[in-house]
Amino acid sequence: MGVAAPMLFREFSVASSQAGIIFSAATFGLFFGAAIGGRVADRIGRQKTLTISLLLFGVCSLLTAASGSARMVLLSRLLTGLGCGGAMPAFISMASEAVESNRRLAAVTLVMAALPLGGALAGVMALGDSLGWGWRPIFLVGGIAPIVVALVLVATLRRTPDSASVRPRMALPAGTSPTVSIAAVLWAQRTVATALLWIGFFFTQLVLFLMVNWLPSLIIGLGFSRSEASLASIGFNLAGCLGAAWLGRFHAGPRRRLWVVLTYGGIALALLGLVAVSAAGKGFSVAVVASSFAGVFIVGAQLILFALAPLYYSAADRGTGVGAAVAVGRLGSVAGPLLASAVLTSGSGSAAVLTAILPFVLLAGAAALGLTWQAQSSE
Repeated sequence: MGVAAPMLFREFSVASSQAGIIFSAATFGLFFGAAIGGRVADRIGRQKTLTISLLLFGVCSLLTAASGSARMVLLSRLLTGLGCGGAMPAFISMASEAVESNRRLAAVTLVMAALPLGGALAGVMALGDSLGWGWRPIFLVGGIAPIVVALVLVATLRRTPDSASVRPRMALPAGTSPTVSIAAVLWAQRTVATALLWIGFFFTQLVLFLMVNWLPSLIIGLGFSRSEASLASIGFNLAGCLGAAWLGRFHAGPRRRLWVVLTYGGIALALLGLVAVSAAGKGFSVAVVASSFAGVFIVGAQLILFALAPLYYSAADRGTGVGAAVAVGRLGSVAGPLLASAVLTSGSGSAAVLTAILPFVLLAGAAALGLTWQAQSSE
């Protein structure tokens, strides 16, 4: 939606106040899809859940391409988010279960690092605007591809062990409700670590999804063309994919605190660099470099939190603790696009949006840094 937005909003005369709602529709649906998808996967199996989810967001992406109004786009994006949300926990769990226990963290990080490649592909598709393609082919490709993958999964479904047969490791005492269990997990002995994870996830995803959705529009607001905005988005996503894997190796080393500071400090400097580009009237190449650095550090910070979260919970409560942190992060992913919309609706420009999120970068960085002083689980 981020790279399609300048063209789509122009066609349907979407105001800034409406744009934030449309941007947040998919991430709002993703929040509920992830919660529902996790439970469904435990009942019917991860591969079946992934197949159904792929079909849902593939079909709904095609509905987005066929939309004739902003209201239809909003509904389609909400349903797309439900499908995507159901797919994410399934494929992350499948990636984890496909390798030995000592390689699970690397496997999940690799899968998550591949996500920005989809954003880069969307940016390449958006370049077709100069050829008269418009915004609809972006969602046609985004709909056909997951449907094809779902059909491949259907063909291989009977050849793969059904993960529904895998039962949770944690046995709850008789008469204990899931709600009480979750509360005990989060607040019994992990209160500080849980709070820091929630803060880190919320504000990091706020910044990430604001940039993913609004970056092309913000680049245009800084005085560049739509084609240049698409190139900046490609740089953000591609650099984020490659740079995140690079950052992850350093964060796994002995100087984790230093790299936390450098990562979140890098986000702040990259955002200020984009603001400086506009103020100084610098060329587009500088804007692309600043966007790429922003992608490296913002996507890198998100993947680092995914890697850190399991370390603070024991084997029995790890799924609950990590799942709660990710859910809180999804709320931040909804808030980010709405924040940008509110700033722009107030009459401020792109530079004001980039400046407004700097305090949230500092809050997320402080939380991630605080985590390095928290005791990790020995399990």
